[in-house]
Amino acid sequence: MPNPRLPQEILEYIVDLLHDEPETLKSCCLVSKSWFPRTRKHLFVNIQVRSAGNLGSWKKTFPDVANSPAYHTRTLFVGCPRLVVAADAEEGGWIQAFYRVTSLDLGSDNGYIRSSEVSLTPFRKFSSTLKSLRVCPILLPYPQLFDLVCSFPLLEDLTLAGHQLSFDGDGDTHEPQAIAPSASPPLTGSLDLYVLGGLGKIARQLLDLPNGLHFRKLMFSCDRKEDLRWVAKLVAGCSHTLGHLDVAYGYRRTPIRIHVHSNNLILFPVGPEPVSLDLSKATKLQGAVFRPDSERVEWITTALQTITPKHGELQQISIYVPYYLTRYNVGADIRQSLGETVFGQWSGLDRILVQFWESRSIRLRVGCVRLGEKGQNMGYSVGCLFPEITKRGIVDPV
Repeated sequence: MPNPRLPQEILEYIVDLLHDEPETLKSCCLVSKSWFPRTRKHLFVNIQVRSAGNLGSWKKTFPDVANSPAYHTRTLFVGCPRLVVAADAEEGGWIQAFYRVTSLDLGSDNGYIRSSEVSLTPFRKFSSTLKSLRVCPILLPYPQLFDLVCSFPLLEDLTLAGHQLSFDGDGDTHEPQAIAPSASPPLTGSLDLYVLGGLGKIARQLLDLPNGLHFRKLMFSCDRKEDLRWVAKLVAGCSHTLGHLDVAYGYRRTPIRIHVHSNNLILFPVGPEPVSLDLSKATKLQGAVFRPDSERVEWITTALQTITPKHGELQQISIYVPYYLTRYNVGADIRQSLGETVFGQWSGLDRILVQFWESRSIRLRVGCVRLGEKGQNMGYSVGCLFPEITKRGIVDPV
C-alpha cells in the first residue's frame, strides 16, 4: 500500500504552526521538496545582517540576487550599512531584492558611522510596503535623513536615535537645509527620538511636513532644556491623535518622564522652569496622572486648566506627592516647612481639583511618588496639602 499523502494545504498549515521554531523549520526543509517553499516563508521573514560575515554568508548561499529568498523578508536589520551599500552597488539591486520589507532597522554594531562614510540613498523607496523605520546610531546629513523618511509612502512608525546632525557645538544655531517632499507618509504610529545635540532640527522638519503629524505614540529622550520646548510643540502637533507620551530628560540624571498607558498621562517636571504642556486638544485622554516637584506645583494647575469640557473621556486625575512630603509626623507644621508660597500652590491645586469633581465628577486619587512606599503619615500629609478634597471624601489613595 503506498504511503498516504496529506493535502498540500494541510502541510502548509502544519508548517505555519512552527513559524516561531527556526530549528524545527530547518529540519522540515529536509523532509520533502514540497515542504521547502513554505518553510522558507518563515525562515527568512526576519533577517539580520550585522557584519561582513553575515553579508558574505548570504551572498555565498544566494549568489543570484533575483532568486534569493529576500522577498520573504518582512523585518530587516542592517548593522553594517556601509558594506551593504557597497554590495548593492557591486551586484546591482541587492537592497532592492528586499522589496516586501515592512520594518527596516539601520544601525551599527561597531559604533557610530559618520555621514561621510555611508550614503543611504540606495535604501530610498526600496520597499513600497515599509511601515516602520529605525535609524540608529548613524550620523546622517540632515537632508538625506528626511529624504529617506519621505520616500516611504506608507511609513507609520519612525525611530531616530543617536543622531547628531550638527558638529558646530550648538545643534540649533544654524537652520537645516530644507527639503520639499511632494508628499509625506501618514506617520500614524509611533515617533521615538533620541538625538544627541538637540531635537530642534528634527522637530522643525517634522512639523513642516505637508500633511502634518498624526502619531498616536510619542517617545523622546532629551539632553537639553531647549528640547522640552520642542517636545511641547510636537505634542501640540499630534495632540488630536495622541494616546501615549513618554519623555525622558537628561542622561544619568533625575529624568522627566511622561507616560500614557491606556490614555493615562503621567508628567514628571524637571528644572527651575518646567515646560507646560497644552492638553486642550488631547481630547482622547481618559486619565491624567501628575508627579510634581514639591517646589514647582503651579505647572500642574496650568496643565489642568487646559482641560476643557471637550475632554469627555477624562474620568480620573491622579497626583503623586513627592515621597519626603509623606514622612511628616502627625501635627507637624507643613505650611512652615514648605513656606507660604509653595504651600499656597498646593492649596491652589486642591481648589482646582475640587472644581473638577463638582463640575464633572472626575474622580481624584493621591499617592506617593515612590509606588509601594506610602510612608506612615501619608494620610496626614495629604490632608494638609489637599484639605478640601480630603474633607469632602472625594479622594482615593493610590
